[in-house]
Amino acid sequence: MTATSQNYLKGFIALTVGACFILHSGISNAQQPGGIMQQKLPQKNLSPRALESLVTGIAFYPDDLVETILNASQHPLAIRQASDKPVVRIGGGRFAERVQQFNKAVDPNVDKLKQYPEILSQLSDNIATTTLLGRAYQSQPDDVWRAIDKLRAEVDAALQEQPQQFVDESGVPLTGQAAYVAAAGYVAGRYFVPATVSELYTAYAYPHQTTTTTTYHGENVNGAATQTTTTGPYGHATASTGSSATTYTGPNGNTVTGATQGGSVVYQNGAITVGAGAATTTVTGPQGNSATATGAGIAGTTTAGDTTYFGAAGGGTVNTSNGLSAAGAGQVTGSVQQTQTGANYNTQASGSVATNTGVNAYGSRNTSGSVNQNADGSVSGVRSSSTSVQGTRGYADVEHNSSGTATGNGNGTYNGSTTIDSSKGSASVDTTAGNGQVSSTVTTQNGSATGTLGDGQVGQSSSSARNRQSTGSQQAARSSSQKGSYRSSRQSTASNSRYSQSSSQQIASGLQSMQKNWGQLSQQMNRSSQAASKSRQGVQTYSQQRPSSAYSRGSSFSPSSSRTPSYSRGSSSRGSSNRGSSGRSGGRGGRR
Repeated sequence: MTATSQNYLKGFIALTVGACFILHSGISNAQQPGGIMQQKLPQKNLSPRALESLVTGIAFYPDDLVETILNASQHPLAIRQASDKPVVRIGGGRFAERVQQFNKAVDPNVDKLKQYPEILSQLSDNIATTTLLGRAYQSQPDDVWRAIDKLRAEVDAALQEQPQQFVDESGVPLTGQAAYVAAAGYVAGRYFVPATVSELYTAYAYPHQTTTTTTYHGENVNGAATQTTTTGPYGHATASTGSSATTYTGPNGNTVTGATQGGSVVYQNGAITVGAGAATTTVTGPQGNSATATGAGIAGTTTAGDTTYFGAAGGGTVNTSNGLSAAGAGQVTGSVQQTQTGANYNTQASGSVATNTGVNAYGSRNTSGSVNQNADGSVSGVRSSSTSVQGTRGYADVEHNSSGTATGNGNGTYNGSTTIDSSKGSASVDTTAGNGQVSSTVTTQNGSATGTLGDGQVGQSSSSARNRQSTGSQQAARSSSQKGSYRSSRQSTASNSRYSQSSSQQIASGLQSMQKNWGQLSQQMNRSSQAASKSRQGVQTYSQQRPSSAYSRGSSFSPSSSRTPSYSRGSSSRGSSNRGSSGRSGGRGGRR
């Protein structure tokens, strides 16, 4: 191995080991598993009550806008960058510009929200709540939509049962959108109780961690594997470590044991994904001989415009108890560009291997091609590649070019040629396919030989096979539709009809509700944060007082007022009176 390839290998191993060191420090406090598929606290999924509190800021937008917000909330950094908030600069000069361009997260749903700068600003100002919303929607999307529909139903019930109870500052009952916003605030305010807010704060403040232990037994193999996965508070980074032990039993009773330990870190934000990992495996044979393999790698992908760029690199070593050793390293880069009718792609790869027995080799490969959808429904593609391998045992160069068209009915065409030039000799292969026949010609130093397969039926499926395929596809489609999620099966009933179509009036109402409801929720979460901080310092100051009700006796609601909205009923408040909890108070939610 050359000095360059040795430094190349060491660099990637050092990079990945460093990443795994960070990973290890972040999960070193993980508890040991106590059983199969055991999940550690805090629980991954939020309770229905917590979800209902969480969606109070977005539940009253039109459905299509809610869907966009839920998808965008999974990219909080992109929301931060897309808002009008000042961005921290990294020095100056061309390098700083490149860093800023690379860090500019891109997400199509966040781009859609740019036409609603006030909503985007609210999501950025309440980034903790937004982040938690995105995580909840990613892990339990149906539950999120159930919570949204439940809130909407409670608002409709409150307006229908006692619409005159929502009044302005002068005591005059509110009507139209003003009454709707007041009812939305009233329903939301009842969810901000200490226990629920504490659950939301805990779920946000601490990473999700799951530990699983799996045991497996078979006729010739048995073993166990443990894996711990930790997801960061913002949902971007995921770290995983694991170990496994396996025993293989041969026909003569001899056993081979294998043990693996490894870890990985993955960071994903918008269009950018980067991952690194390392693993070590030791295999011990029946005579006590052993071999240890250690590998490390890093990979990443990012999308800019219509082009996705990707790259990966890694290295590894193998050492045996007999004194044999080998080391290798490799890398691959490439891009895929989407076009109006298909895609263009290209990749470049190279690698090297060296052993202490004198066997060394280096290889490289370049590939490019395109795939296009034609106007008649057929798909055409072209591909070319070149591969070169050189080592102490000789060399080999391989060139390949091909093109073809697939029609889907067996009448496609293909033309390909491959040439090989090596220290052992040369050869070429030419292949054509079409009209139900495949013909190949192989040429070497000893001459040429041609073979033809098919009688016009190659690639032609029989009618019965086509019928079976069609029937299977229909059954799969029906099965898929029957599994539909709660989101896809929601119907436009009286409780959500006002949300089925986007309107500026409904968006304005949703924004007012978001500002008030998430403002209160953020205040409560901040109080939980302060209480948790003081508790860690040994000072017990957390107050179990009820949060200030959004609707209290003697107060009133004004859409233009900066005060907390009010829900009042003459001389008594249904929001705080014991008598008010008899069923009609606060709509159907009061019956709990």
